[in-house]
Amino acid sequence: MEEMRNLFGYAGKILIVNLDTGKTQTQPLTIDVARKYIGGIGLGMHLWLGNTKKGIDPLSPENVLVLALGPISGTMFPTAGNGHAFISKSPETNLLGEAVSHGTFGAELKRAGYDAIILKGKAEKPVYLWIDDDSVQLLDAAHLKGKSPSETEDAVKDEIGDYYVRVAAIGLAGEKLSRIACIINEKTRAAGRTGLGAVMGSKNLKAIAVRGTRDITVAKPEEFMEMVKDFHERMKGPATRKYRTLGTVENVLINNTLYCMPTRNYANAHFEDAEKVSGEAINEN
Repeated sequence: MEEMRNLFGYAGKILIVNLDTGKTQTQPLTIDVARKYIGGIGLGMHLWLGNTKKGIDPLSPENVLVLALGPISGTMFPTAGNGHAFISKSPETNLLGEAVSHGTFGAELKRAGYDAIILKGKAEKPVYLWIDDDSVQLLDAAHLKGKSPSETEDAVKDEIGDYYVRVAAIGLAGEKLSRIACIINEKTRAAGRTGLGAVMGSKNLKAIAVRGTRDITVAKPEEFMEMVKDFHERMKGPATRKYRTLGTVENVLINNTLYCMPTRNYANAHFEDAEKVSGEAINEN
């Protein structure tokens, strides 16, 4: 841990949660691992591969679920730096899967002092993980069973009594082990790929709630803030106009014209009724 003080942007710790026993522990993130895998998906895959074995069932307790962050998560850098990645063996593909989401959930976890979480085993009954800086608890989630991610988030915040808690949760799809289940954070953000919500459900883990109060240090604060300001100015320009107005759905008609519109689960690349579900149509209605 001593050497990690010289590696800016990292908390320097990985949280390991054993859902079988209810016990938690931490291990250091070494400089060598941080430099080799950087963070996010790369770090997550490294940690998953180091805690698994061949031939496991994606929905078995042996399949660990990893949550990993990048080095600029928790800083003021815009967009991708405040994302987070879930990594596990996918029940949808039976291959190694990743699901990325954004919002402030990942930043809150970094401020709590962790670069990643490794979730092992399966809880005997539904639980949720509550991380409050150094305090880590598995709390009963029986009363959350059947609730949507939004309802779960509201209930957890009420129970903890802190509006600023950030929550990632599964709904009925995850509980019922649907192979396309998502993990939703902040009610509207989705780690939607590869069915990792089902992996979370298979562990009887309903939600992860986080509150962090630590600052993330960067190597050259003044230069970093100049870069942040530059990126903010660029984001106000014409290249990002569509994302400020209609959002990513403005790409529907463009992609359809280019014949790269995912249609019928990628069986086709062009959708004949694209104009009915385009960003423009949604905006008008």
